[in-house]
Amino acid sequence: MRKIKRFEPMSVMRIAAITYAAVGLLEGAMFSLIFSIIPFSAQNEQHFPRFFAFFFGAFSIIIFPILFAVIGAIGGGLGAVIYNISARFVGGIEVEVE
Repeated sequence: MRKIKRFEPMSVMRIAAITYAAVGLLEGAMFSLIFSIIPFSAQNEQHFPRFFAFFFGAFSIIIFPILFAVIGAIGGGLGAVIYNISARFVGGIEVEVE
């Protein structure tokens, strides 16, 4: 058994930012699709301007990956720092490798 004693917070932040940005891009694409369908599903008496669909769709594809990357990087960095502090007291995670 080998123990993981420490994670470098900046490396964890980079990986978390990239991973969460990819998830944010997927979620932004889903929201973009939803926002592009909404104007077509409105009743005749309910008027929803068509430019809102484009605005919200483009906004979600651009902003979601950025927002998710920032939140993921902060969460990953804090998680690495907390792990490093707690690993000093309890020893760290044991991993079996070949």
